[in-house]
Amino acid sequence: MQIVKISKQWLWIISGSLFGLLVFAPLLLTLFEYHFGKHQLPFMQVVINFYREAVKIDFVSGSLFVLFLFIGGTLGYLLFRLKSSKNKNNLDPAIADLLIKGECDTIEFKSSFRWDYRLQKISKEIEFASLKTIAAFMNSADGTLLIGVADDASLTGLDKDYKSLKKCGRDGFEQYIMQSVSLCLGIENCKNLQVSFVVSNDKEVCMIKVKSTKKPVFLKHQQNTHFFVRAGNGTRELNIQEALKYIKAST
Repeated sequence: MQIVKISKQWLWIISGSLFGLLVFAPLLLTLFEYHFGKHQLPFMQVVINFYREAVKIDFVSGSLFVLFLFIGGTLGYLLFRLKSSKNKNNLDPAIADLLIKGECDTIEFKSSFRWDYRLQKISKEIEFASLKTIAAFMNSADGTLLIGVADDASLTGLDKDYKSLKKCGRDGFEQYIMQSVSLCLGIENCKNLQVSFVVSNDKEVCMIKVKSTKKPVFLKHQQNTHFFVRAGNGTRELNIQEALKYIKAST
């Protein structure tokens, strides 16, 4: 079952829209009515009357509804961009440009290498997802895999991965990655990886630069062999016929 993820950007936009509709609109319109309306009503009564009238749907109220949703959503988006730009300024230059660019055919983000944040345990399927990306880069074009970065480019760090290893820390983590690549992709493909680490906003990120290869790279998983390539900002598995055709066209 696929879980639908709402990006932080959309959460800010939705929150801004609701703020514009439920807070900004009543405040602005009731103040306007209180000061310029021809009545002797106290302010709280004006507020109560506003909410009574708000449930009546007509062209004017509908237009105001859309207007304040748009204003609030726009403010939410602008605040998100402002917050993001401030965070990006504190990032290590080595990954800042990659995070701003986002996932594409040559860039991929993974929250962890082997820790499942949803189930809160080590997962071979999570590890398989990173190995798929590495294999796809080798079969397509040079690419960069950032581990410790969520899909929305927020930093998750490597603490969970580190704690899941017998040998904690950078050395143990790099050794585990190389061991996994050696077992699943072939020891000869370890030379196609360049592993480095950066620290940004107190979060550690592993940057794996992957070189493409002339020879096809197959991924072994649960007694099966898979062939992966990059397709846009994702990874695609090819069947036997597709793989043979792809390999023939690439050589």
